[in-house]
Amino acid sequence: MIISISLLLAAQVALPDTVSLSLQDALLRAHEFNPTLRAEQAEATAVAQGQLEASRAFLPNIRFDAQGVRSTDPVAAFGMKLRQENFAMEDLSLDALNRPPSYSGFSSSITLELPILAPEGLYGFRAARRGAAARDAGARRAGGATTFFVTMAYGDAVLAESRVQALTSAFEAANSHAEQAEALHAQGLVTGLDARLAQIGAAAVETKLLAATAQAANALSALRALLALPDTIPLILTDSLDGDETTTCSAEVTACDIGNRGDLEALRLGSAASAAMIGSAWGKNLPSVALFGSLTHHGRSTPFGEGSGDWTVGIGVRWNVLSALSGVGAVRRANAEHDAALARYEAAERQAVVEVRSAERMLTAAIERVAVAAAAENEATLALEQARLRYRTGTSPITELLDVQAAATDAALQLNEARRDLIVAKAALDFAYGANDR
Repeated sequence: MIISISLLLAAQVALPDTVSLSLQDALLRAHEFNPTLRAEQAEATAVAQGQLEASRAFLPNIRFDAQGVRSTDPVAAFGMKLRQENFAMEDLSLDALNRPPSYSGFSSSITLELPILAPEGLYGFRAARRGAAARDAGARRAGGATTFFVTMAYGDAVLAESRVQALTSAFEAANSHAEQAEALHAQGLVTGLDARLAQIGAAAVETKLLAATAQAANALSALRALLALPDTIPLILTDSLDGDETTTCSAEVTACDIGNRGDLEALRLGSAASAAMIGSAWGKNLPSVALFGSLTHHGRSTPFGEGSGDWTVGIGVRWNVLSALSGVGAVRRANAEHDAALARYEAAERQAVVEVRSAERMLTAAIERVAVAAAAENEATLALEQARLRYRTGTSPITELLDVQAAATDAALQLNEARRDLIVAKAALDFAYGANDR
């Protein structure tokens, strides 16, 4: 544990002044350093130790005891002398028996217990093992969720930066329009109103640019938090929003099945654990059998000093034949909890099917939206070239140029947003199938 913490701190300290990250780099770092995911994995490790604790139901138990006693109690003094083989004739006198002097004794023992039949413990171990597997599956689902959220945060950050770039270009273009209007006004070709309208348009774009700059900084902060990076470290995101339309999972990919989802597997294993708890509840009403043996040394002055020893072996049966109605209640409660676990699994499975179908529809819509937005952006670019030419030649007013410029900027923003939504839609479908639950 100390080594892991040291390595983590070393990794944090060794960060460069600027971090360049692709989406894959971000995912690798998140799966190693994301604090929420690390907590899930640590809790799964903690739950997994329960099966070791429950193994005493069938594994031998060895116990060592040592103690020292000094007493004037007649029974204690009499017993210690007998165990030490230090009993003498004078100890049989009435005075010595009734009022013995203080006497010391030490004992050390080792005891072995070997369960032969322990129904409650055996079923309890089975439940603990399945519960540990369920918690591990839940941690794997957290890994899939981390992949999805980091992908979405990365896409948001790239989208925010692209929005800043688009609005920066629009702001520069608006200023260029204002300068052009001033030049034409100086030549007497247009009125001064054109320049004022262009300046108003530039101011409107500038306000959007200021807001977009703040949003881009916030998006990077959200991404840094997921990656466990300091908020002050500059990030350079190397991947763009351009990408293909392929996805890891789809209805045609046979390897993708909602049965791979960690949350469903956790619920399924949880129901199996609850079934084992029914057996454990029944086991409370059945006898348990165990072998035991002990070896004891009784010392006169120290636990291992001069004295004598003895041994004991035996077999024991424990059976709580009648425990009022508690045994019946335990069995009924275990059955009800198992029914509830099965119902939760059924509900989650149905919801998973809905999530997959919804994600598939959103992916189809995202693909179509990118195609429409790309065509619109291309048309807007051509329209802007025509509007600039028309204004330059005096065949259209400045308002037309400003409107077309705003439409072109909006088309570019819509295309980038559609591409980001496509990335998120693909990640959402993979998450719905549990493709990245690991």
